Order: sequence, then C-alpha cells, then structure tokens
Amino acid sequence: MDLSLSPSVLASTSSTSELPDGVVLVPAPDPLVHVAFNHHGTHFVAATATGFHVFSCHPLDSVMHRRSSELNVTSAQLLTRSQLALATRRPNAVSGAADDHVIDFWNGMCKPKDARTNTVRSPCGAVGGFRLRGDHMLVAGEGTATLFDGVHWEKEVTTGPNPLGLCAMEEPNGPATLVYALPLPEAGSVQVRRRGRAGSVSVRAHGSGVACIALSPDGRLLATAGTRGTLLRIFSTADGTKLQELRRGTEGADIHCIAFSHDSKWLAVSSDKATVHVFSINDFNLTSSTPEDDYAGDDLLAAPSAPSSPASAKANKGSSRMSFLKGYLPTYFSSKWSFAQFRIPTAWTKCSVAFDRRHPNTITIVCMDKRFYRCEFDPVKGGDMVPGVYHENFMDL
Repeated sequence: MDLSLSPSVLASTSSTSELPDGVVLVPAPDPLVHVAFNHHGTHFVAATATGFHVFSCHPLDSVMHRRSSELNVTSAQLLTRSQLALATRRPNAVSGAADDHVIDFWNGMCKPKDARTNTVRSPCGAVGGFRLRGDHMLVAGEGTATLFDGVHWEKEVTTGPNPLGLCAMEEPNGPATLVYALPLPEAGSVQVRRRGRAGSVSVRAHGSGVACIALSPDGRLLATAGTRGTLLRIFSTADGTKLQELRRGTEGADIHCIAFSHDSKWLAVSSDKATVHVFSINDFNLTSSTPEDDYAGDDLLAAPSAPSSPASAKANKGSSRMSFLKGYLPTYFSSKWSFAQFRIPTAWTKCSVAFDRRHPNTITIVCMDKRFYRCEFDPVKGGDMVPGVYHENFMDL
C-alpha cells in the first residue's frame, strides 16, 4: 500500500458550499497532542492528531506544516528545522483491528508527495516516547526500548513498565560518543548506556519512582525528577555518582519537562504548578568524583553536594551557611532551591521548555494550550523572569 501523501491531501481546506448567506464555516482548531524542541532550542514542532507544524523560536514564525486525515499522530520529534519524525498509529494490515505503531520520517525540503521519506514499525509496541540524535533514534515502548541506526535495528534494552515513555539520548561528538538513558525495571532507577559498550551504569535516583529524565548536551550529566515532584537530582553518567540535589518546592507536583542549557550550567523545569524554575548547576570535577556510600530517599538524608563555583554562589547562599550540617539535616535544608522563576499567567497547562543555544540566559516555553513565552533571566541576580516575547496562539501564525 502506497502511504505517501498527495499535495491535495496535505492541504488544509474546508468547503463552504450550500451554506446560508453570511454564514462562514470555521473548522474547529485541532488540539495539540505533543510539542518538542530541536536539539539547539531554535525550533519546535507542534503535532496534532492529523499533522504537524514547525516553528522558529526567534523570531517566532511558522516554517512548515503538513496535514492529512490519514494520519493518527501521537507524538513528534524534531531533528532539524526541516527534518522530523512522527509516531503514528494505523490499522493493522492483516487483522484490521489492532493498531500498528510506526514512526514516519519527514523531510520538508522534498516535494509534498515525497515528504515522507521512511517508515519504521515499532518493535516494542505502543511508542511511549522517542528521541532523535544524528543518525540514531531511541524508541521507548511497552517494557522495552530499541536503539536504531537510521532505520535499522541496533539494540533492544529491557526497561520494565514505562508508561511515560521516558528516554533521553545525546551524541556530543559523533556516533562513537552516543549515550542514552532509560528506566530500569526497579522502581526509581535509571540505566545509562553507551553505544558500542557492554553493560550499563545503574542509578538509583528516587524512592518514589521517576517522572522525568534528561541528559546534558555533553552526555556527562543525568538529571532526574521523582514522581513526588519535590526533588530533582543530578548524577554523573560515568559512574552514577549523585552530584547535586535540587528542590522545586515542598508541595507535590507532576514534572512535565526538564532541560539542560547547552553549557550545562543551568537546568529548567516545568510542572503542573504553572511555574518554570531555573536552577544553577554546580561545576563538577567529574574525574575525581566518587560513588555515594548510601542512597538517600526523597525525604530522608542527602549526601553532601559537590562544591559550587563562584558563578553559582548566589543560588547556594541559602544553604551554604549550614553546609557543615548537610550530611545530617533533611533534604529540605541541604538541597538547592531555584535561581530564577517564571509564573505562567494562565490556567494550568502542560509546557515544554528549552534553552536557546544562540541566546544565553534565555528560555523558550511552549504550552499545550498553544501559548508561547520567551523569557530572559539575570545570570547574576536571578529572581523573577519577565517574558520578552509572548504569543497567545502560535498556531494562528
């Protein structure tokens, strides 16, 4: 069956024939099913069930879009401004009942009828999440995850139940440096793997389970958020050492997104509390770091943090006065609080965040209610961020 889409199918049109005079048919806007940034934070893709839109972040503008009633999109990932992949569901060609879960690759530089360049069927059932880096793709499914080299299967990894589709992947200096992170079957634990190397580094991250994971662009750091949503932790991917603990708040929350800055000095976090937090990350001498002796639960004891640099002195001020007690006090006192914050002035909505590589100290916030914010924070003083750019509905562009 030829699944390539014709230009007439891709066009978004509506008929106004046989309508009373003065009545115009206005199609209901499609709700978003997923938003995701490219690696550099310069563009993002907004997917609906029937297509996708790609936007530039600075300036905010529409780059390309495709739409088809044949699609049933569940999520999307953006590689470049013109190359992306869509996770879709379609009826099984044999049974006609069960869905096949596939990933379609698109190239916006091609003519519409040739835009869909490849299709890969998910070997691990429903696609909970996936990531693209270079020529590689990591797909998180039902109990397993699969690493692809291009469209070719390379490795399958057991994850245990992964309903959130947690996965992270970075490729700092080409395929030989590929590092990826996935859940382990044991609740609250994460595995870090490197392409071409046997085995993995196991990280016991949270006692309450893991809600979100991210890798730093250089692949040296792993950030995790627990399902309680109060604490985030940063680990070395080399040996699993816990390097730093961050406190989002004291109230429970659902963490939606965590993202490193491109120099790994900052970490942005969004949650269902309608606040985006930016944390200062310590400078780490990873070659001299040693594994922790004990594991600290989410609300138990925390091991001492790695020493901070002068650049993060302000963010550490609140805890440095009692640093000699860090090994004995609850994590409320020993963990670092956020350096900068932005309160989303709308009703609760799920948001993704990213740092723009070309504009330091700037974060972009894209919300599932189609609102767009671009905020800058003071790298010395921190505090409340003010949006420099705001758009109420970027899908109208």
